[in-house]
This record gives sequence, structure tokens and C-alpha cells, in this order.
Amino acid sequence: FQAFDLTEQRYVAVKIHQLNKNWRDEKKENYHKHACREYRIHKELDHPRIVKLYDYFSLDTDSFCTVLEYCEGNDLDFYLKQHKLMTEKEARSIIMQIVNALKYLNEIKPPIIHYDLKPGKFIVKIVLHHGGKNRI
Repeated sequence: FQAFDLTEQRYVAVKIHQLNKNWRDEKKENYHKHACREYRIHKELDHPRIVKLYDYFSLDTDSFCTVLEYCEGNDLDFYLKQHKLMTEKEARSIIMQIVNALKYLNEIKPPIIHYDLKPGKFIVKIVLHHGGKNRI
């Protein structure tokens, strides 16, 4: 969901995470503990190619929210399905930006490994540059 943070005067993305209601309480607690650990780490990241996590909180025993930087645009999976082909220059630009973010994660002590990289995890933003379009 898109929301407006009145305190910070900015648009944010709010994601509601639903746990499986059939899980035992112990499994829910364990999942929540691991998710909170990931969110604490994510909240400390500061890189222009990584979406900022502003906050996370529980709603009830079966759900919690994350509040993230709002990024307008479609994901890379959608972009690739719509455009089928891209130039080598476009592909290189996208790959270099992804590599740049992964390099940042690798240089943190201890390094961070992203276990779920796929085109649907990347947002494509169109930016006008020198009178033309660049896909970032």
C-alpha cells in the first residue's frame, strides 16, 4: 500500500505480512524473531540502490507491517515481459546497478547474503537524461 508519513512528510510503501494462521504459536514466534532480525539489519543499510526500510511493527499475533521507501515503477520481471528485448547498453546498466548494490552488501561486516534474488525484486525507474530515456 502507498501511504503518507505525516511525521516525516514523505510517501512510503506499507507491506502487511500475514503469517499462516494454521502455524503453531512456536513456529509463528520463530518466524517473527527471524524476520525482526532481518529488519534490524535492513534498517541499517544505506545505499542508493537498496530500498530503505523505515520501520516494522506487529499488528497482532498473525501479522506485522514493514514501512519502506516508496519506489514508483514496475519490477524488472514486468519490464522484461513487456519489452522482450533490450539493448546491450540497457542490460549492462541494469546489471551494473545490481552488482553495485550486491558489492555494498558483500563489503558490510559481516557480509549480507540476499537469498531471494529474482527480477521481481528489482524496481525499474525511467529517468530522463540528456533528452532521452535511460532505464535504471
